[in-house]
Amino acid sequence: MSYVNPAIRPQFDSMPADLKEHILQMNIRLETMNDLMGCLERIIAEEKTAR
Repeated sequence: MSYVNPAIRPQFDSMPADLKEHILQMNIRLETMNDLMGCLERIIAEEKTAR
């Protein structure tokens, strides 16, 4: 089960619903903005390799 620290929840909640759902399905802990940015970079890398 994924966790989003309340301190970064506003930034997380501002993202599109499908992106938030994808992140939540990754079962990761997002404690800091660096964690969130790393997660987004991972998603981008996965998309590039899927093409």
